[in-house]
Amino acid sequence: MILRLDILSTKRQSLEDFDNFLMVMDDQLKALQEEARRRHLILDFSLDDLERLEKLFDLMNDGVDNDTRSSLIVSFGRHLGEVVRENYGGRWVVPLDDEKNINFNKPVIIGHTKIEGLEFAPLTVMRAYSLRKKPGTLRRAVEADVNPQTLDLSELIEN
Repeated sequence: MILRLDILSTKRQSLEDFDNFLMVMDDQLKALQEEARRRHLILDFSLDDLERLEKLFDLMNDGVDNDTRSSLIVSFGRHLGEVVRENYGGRWVVPLDDEKNINFNKPVIIGHTKIEGLEFAPLTVMRAYSLRKKPGTLRRAVEADVNPQTLDLSELIEN
């Protein structure tokens, strides 16, 4: 019984955290757009933002501590998620039903592709970019998620 209450309490806290994530979304997006303007970049939620986000992240990430970098990843992840949502549809959710889900308890976009249940994890994509800083990472991640390619595994089948 105590374990069940702990799980419900944790789930409730996760939903509250997600509500807060959504509540501050507009202010965070506006702040990032303003910072981009100061650096002569325009963020307009178009697909062209993908390269601009990488450039802006590189400028703002230079020489910052880990806490600041983590905050930047969340702010940029919000914008990346909104680019996907604005261009392909979908909505923000937080998966809490399966603890084995790689996106468990992380904000994701669903409903952005015809593949039911496919989750786009913008914060994870931004974290990946922050580690490798390989140009085109955001566009490749979005393209792979929105238009996934079928893998032919037939040659792996043994007779």
